[in-house]
Amino acid sequence: MYFLAIDVGTQNIRAAIVDSKGIVNEVAQIEQEVKSPHPGWAEQQPKEWWNLSKKVIKQVVKKTKIDGNSISAISCCAQMHGPVGIDKDGKITTEWTQIWMDKRCENVCKRIRNQFDESELAKSITANPVTTGWLGIKIKWIKENQPEVYNNTDKFLVPKDFINFKLTGVTATDPSEASGTYVYDYNTDQYSLHMAELLEINLDKFAPIYNSYDIIGNIKKSISEELGLPKNVPVITGGGDFIISLLGLGLIDDSTAVDMTGTSTLFVIHKDKPIIDPSIQNLRHVISGWVPFTMLDCGGLAMKWCKDLLGSLGNQEISYEQMIEMAEKVPVGSDGLLFYPYFLGERRQDNINAHGCFYGLKLNHSASHMARSIMEGVALAIGKDVLNFKRTGVNIKRVFCLGGATRNKLLYKIKANTMQLTQILTNQPEASLQGCGLLAAYGLGVIKDFNALKDLKDRNLEIITPNEELAKKYYTLQQDFIRMYNHLIGYWNKETL
Repeated sequence: MYFLAIDVGTQNIRAAIVDSKGIVNEVAQIEQEVKSPHPGWAEQQPKEWWNLSKKVIKQVVKKTKIDGNSISAISCCAQMHGPVGIDKDGKITTEWTQIWMDKRCENVCKRIRNQFDESELAKSITANPVTTGWLGIKIKWIKENQPEVYNNTDKFLVPKDFINFKLTGVTATDPSEASGTYVYDYNTDQYSLHMAELLEINLDKFAPIYNSYDIIGNIKKSISEELGLPKNVPVITGGGDFIISLLGLGLIDDSTAVDMTGTSTLFVIHKDKPIIDPSIQNLRHVISGWVPFTMLDCGGLAMKWCKDLLGSLGNQEISYEQMIEMAEKVPVGSDGLLFYPYFLGERRQDNINAHGCFYGLKLNHSASHMARSIMEGVALAIGKDVLNFKRTGVNIKRVFCLGGATRNKLLYKIKANTMQLTQILTNQPEASLQGCGLLAAYGLGVIKDFNALKDLKDRNLEIITPNEELAKKYYTLQQDFIRMYNHLIGYWNKETL
């Protein structure tokens, strides 16, 4: 059996043909841009998501050697939390949609924190701190700033639910996305009327919740003919992109964490229940349980900034390999230079406006010191999060690592010694598409037990283990970093994003 997998990402939209073992047979991809008309804003057009999705579907169907009639289901994942409004006739009401990284509703978050006990809401209902990322917060901003859009909207759908709607005409969402609305009760796994009333938004505007692997409907005849797909092929609910990626990696037990470093860095674990802590966010997995995670907005982006900076100093572009070679010449700890990697702030409410900085500069520091210090700063920031997880009782034994940054072996040697955890570098560039296929296979009963996924993972792995001597040095550096971090919390207290 084969499945059509769709991934509506921030920078590109992809489609693939995936078999029942999660093997990706063919991929098509089209890039897209993010518009930022004001500082802190980030938006895209839903109509372009649909147009580009149709293009990549047509491309992958055309180029595959597999008979199109053998496609047994469609499964979609996408960037999370973007409110796409549709009216009762199915027409888009939000021409430009706020995407996950948009921070325009920070003032809404501040009012909520001032009016209500955020920690008590997290303990009793939401399992999360209030942040600009959550769908319900973005919808409240729309109600206050674009009332005509809010009033004309019948349902607010996230990107993958919008694509599913265009395919089937059915409005539906899944627990991974519903748990990111800030109107979700982790005790009942349903929407919370109390939170909707607190935010003063209409709960009827949210899509009904289905299991991520449920069939929500069949593709419309007109769409199947346009895209060259079988008639009445079922469509799976699907899930958020990074959580679907975890399924593709086989994250289904509590002893394994995942480090996903591209532009940002997500550090993710799996638990039966959410971890209620101000430093940790929680989303429902597309299978059973929860996905507690932390996020560094500038993981890989900090290293790109460094590469571009070093190139500008010599008026010629340098490669990542050259930057890594420079960093390798510098001793552990960069001779006392620490880097604070929060160029775009961070998620915790008292440090949302943080900036990046170097701490401890001396006359003997060179560009090579800066290169290594940035890698160490990124690792130490994640190391701080790992300590927070351990503080809450999480017993992590190993970390699966994926994303473009895995080409930087020095970075992951530093991470292994900082976390004192084995780093397993995976060569799975299509984990999200793979996860979509596996979810569809489970939904159709082809896979009976998700525990079998442990045997389906790509075995093309590189394992980096901690060095006992270097780990001791990084333990000391971790304490120095935390001391610096604590001193700088709230230092940038004015709105600058």
